[in-house]
Amino acid sequence: MTQIDFLIWVTSWQNPILNALAAVFTFMGDEEFYFLVLPFVYWCFSKAIGFRLAYIFLVSIYVNAFVKINTGLPRPVGVEGINSIFVSSAEVGSHYPYDSFPSGHAQGSTTLWGYLAYVVNKPWFWVVSVVLIFCISYTRLYAGLHWPLDVVAGILIGIIVLVVGIRISQAVSQVPSWLQWLLAFGFPLLLLVLFRESEGVKYSGFLFGAGVAYLLELRYVQMNLRTAVWKKAIAFLIGMDGIIALQTGLKIILPTYLMSDFLRYAVVGIWGIGLAPWVFVKVGLYPTDLDLGTPPGHKTAEA
Repeated sequence: MTQIDFLIWVTSWQNPILNALAAVFTFMGDEEFYFLVLPFVYWCFSKAIGFRLAYIFLVSIYVNAFVKINTGLPRPVGVEGINSIFVSSAEVGSHYPYDSFPSGHAQGSTTLWGYLAYVVNKPWFWVVSVVLIFCISYTRLYAGLHWPLDVVAGILIGIIVLVVGIRISQAVSQVPSWLQWLLAFGFPLLLLVLFRESEGVKYSGFLFGAGVAYLLELRYVQMNLRTAVWKKAIAFLIGMDGIIALQTGLKIILPTYLMSDFLRYAVVGIWGIGLAPWVFVKVGLYPTDLDLGTPPGHKTAEA
């Protein structure tokens, strides 16, 4: 059975009920979903886990976009016999429809849920994560938006980036602060030079802003996440409003150049990782370890 025959068979099962379920899993692999989950983990669960998750995830998506654009393989959209739905979820890339390999939904979900499963490290959560990765990935076949090889490659690349990312993040946490600062500045700029397409510029910008802001937050803010749930809910809403305002406002203010995208995403990274926690502390939603005399950069249990 060829890939075309397989997709013709898979898409033949489309019906209103399964389409509704597939729409949910499609959203769970969209950028909007990640923009909800990543800040939630950082602002409401754990700063260290949230930052590492966001950084590894963005590197994974960077790698995905880099491979997509440099392979330039066409999607199955429009192939006779294959009925494609949710096409708008595939049109976000700058090189659509020549951006099929590998699947971003498969790779992104593998990175996100794989890292969370690694952190939680409970059998039931591993099962949930594997099921979600499978469902999100399979939905791309059901929707007729990717070839089977795209999905398999996305999962495999996601696993590789995840394993390498975890090992590097553990090593970086042990190096001197001056080297951490050098990496925070240098690594995103290296990525920017290597991949000058729109996606590469945006992801490099976010990594730049997030890396610098995280080191500044550790030294000058030290938000402590031990607070009431209702305060966390308010903080999350404030933080998300800030992200939306910056994304929308900076698009209007800044000229439409690639480096404007770098700056815009860098500012969003700075807000999410550094400025938002500073606001949360200043308005009394979160305490700060500075009031407890904790040394700068000290890793608390909830950091």
